[in-house]
Formats: sequence, structure tokens, C-alpha cells
Amino acid sequence: MRVKAVEFISACYYHIYNHASQSLLLFRDAEDYRKCLSLMTKYLDSTSFSMVAFCLMPNHYHFLIRQNGEYPIYQSMSKIWFSYSMYYNGKYGGKGSIFAGKTQHKHVDKDIYLLRLSAYIHQNPVSAGFVKSPEDWEWSNYQEWIGLRHTQLCDESICRAYFKDASSYREIMEKITALKHIEKYLLD
Repeated sequence: MRVKAVEFISACYYHIYNHASQSLLLFRDAEDYRKCLSLMTKYLDSTSFSMVAFCLMPNHYHFLIRQNGEYPIYQSMSKIWFSYSMYYNGKYGGKGSIFAGKTQHKHVDKDIYLLRLSAYIHQNPVSAGFVKSPEDWEWSNYQEWIGLRHTQLCDESICRAYFKDASSYREIMEKITALKHIEKYLLD
């Protein structure tokens, strides 16, 4: 991840994402997803970063992270994706980068943007047609947001700062999902 350190500021939120190279799948099986999750747990310690939302998709990923201190996110991201690339290339006999380009990042500077982005990230597998509900996708932290699972890959205090309890976020996501299903029929 080649970015300038000055672009990342303590106590700010960032959307970090990237896509696989050409028609490559970043995650071919459950073992690949689990490897990535273990690297995320290893390199995104909760004192330096707060994970708001993430979703690992077969050919791309999204992270919404708050940088808590001076240690910049891009350094941890570099460690995660370098380690994952080594694992991936070793497992599948590849060489070089598995990504289409540089990791992308955007500063999230408004609460409404943060909430919309969280919903967008969690809705990714539904929009792609992989599952009917975001809670059915194992490779995101939506289950943490709605209280079905507890891991260090979700700062639940951030969730509760915007939603009084897990059911509030779930209700909103169910409405979004229902609207997307209605939209599909309106467009046909």
C-alpha cells in the first residue's frame, strides 16, 4: 500500500479498499478468508485502530477503520496484504501482486458518510447476490454489529454511539435489503 503517511491522522476514519488483479479471486475458499481474518487480528491491534466495518468479498475488500493513534493504518495494511499475498501465491502457485492497483483510501469526515458507508459495506454480499441477508455473510463484521458474534474485529462502542442496541442497526439493514429487492423488480 503506497501512500503518504501524512494522509492518515489520529482519531479519523478511513475507507480502505482494493480489487483483485484482472479475473483473479482474492479468496477462493474458507481457508483463504480465515487466513485474512487472522492477519487482520494480528496487525490491527485495538489500541492503534478501531474497526468499524469490513467485508471480504471474493474479488475485493472494504475496511472502515478509525486510526486511534499516530501509527498509520497504511503500515498495518501493508503487513496484512504483503503476508496475505505471500500466502496466496504460495498456495496457488502465483507470482507478484494479486491486486489490480494501489490500495485506495478515502477520509470519512462526516457521521452520515460513516453510517452510509457501514451500510454499503455490510450490504456488499447482498448486492452481489451471494446471500439474502447481510447476517448470512460470514466474512464481514455485520454479525458483530447486530450482536450475534463478538470479536476484536469490531469496535462495538462505535456501533453503540450511533445505534442504541444491535436490533436498531439490524432493522435499518433489513429495510435497506427490502428496498434493494423491490428496486430489482422495478428495474426489470
